[in-house]
Amino acid sequence: MKKPITLLLTLITFLVRAQGTFQNLGFETGTIVPIPGDVYDRVQFGSAFPGWSGYLGGVPQNKALYNSAFLDTSGIGILDSGANTAPNPLVHGRLIQGSYTALLMAGFGGDATLSQTALIPLNVMTLFFNVSTYNPTPGTFGVTIGGQSLALTPISTLANSTLYGADIHGWAGQTNELAFTVFAEVPHVSNRYLFLDSIQFSTQPIPEPSALGLIGLGALLFSHRTGWRRKKS
Repeated sequence: MKKPITLLLTLITFLVRAQGTFQNLGFETGTIVPIPGDVYDRVQFGSAFPGWSGYLGGVPQNKALYNSAFLDTSGIGILDSGANTAPNPLVHGRLIQGSYTALLMAGFGGDATLSQTALIPLNVMTLFFNVSTYNPTPGTFGVTIGGQSLALTPISTLANSTLYGADIHGWAGQTNELAFTVFAEVPHVSNRYLFLDSIQFSTQPIPEPSALGLIGLGALLFSHRTGWRRKKS
C-alpha cells in the first residue's frame, strides 16, 4: 500500500476510494516478469502495468524497460527501489513513491503514452498526480481525457517531484480514456523523460491561488521543522 504522498496532499484533498473501475493508478499492483533473451532486459508490459496500455508513436507495446532508460529512443519503463542505486544516471534516484514509478521516454519512435479507459467516479472534481521530468521544456507532456487536453496546475514542488492538479468535474460519472503523453521533439535533438506516480481522483477542487500560497508556506515550515529535528538529532 502506498504511503501518503505528503502531509501537504492530505491537507488539500479528500480522496475518492472504492469507486469506479480504474486500476493500478499508483502502479503498485504490477509484477516484474522478465522476457528471456531480450537484448535490453525488458519485462512484460501487461504484468508491469496491469490495467494500462502503452503506445510509442501510436503503436501498442508489450515490453517495458526495467530500472533503465533509452538515450535517444522512445520507450516505457517501470522503476522500483533498484532505480535508487542504478548506474544509469537517467533513472538513478527517480523512484517517486511506493514500490513502483512509471517512466515515459519520447525520442526516435515518437510520442510515449500510457492510457487507461474506465469509469471516472461520480462527484470527482480533480485529478492529482506526481511527476518529475528530465530535459524539461514547455509542452513536454500532456494529460487528456477522451482526447481533450486538461489544463494542468502545479500545486507544489515536493522532495523529488511536482504535484499537479487538473479540473475534471465535467467528466465525472463518464467512461473515458485517461492518457498521459510525453511529446517527442520534432526535429529530434534529445529524449524527453517523464516520471509519473500517485495518480488520484479527488472530490475537492484545485485550491485557489491564495490557498496555494498558504500551502507553499506550510510546506516550507514543515521542511524547516523537519530539518531542525534532523540537526537536533
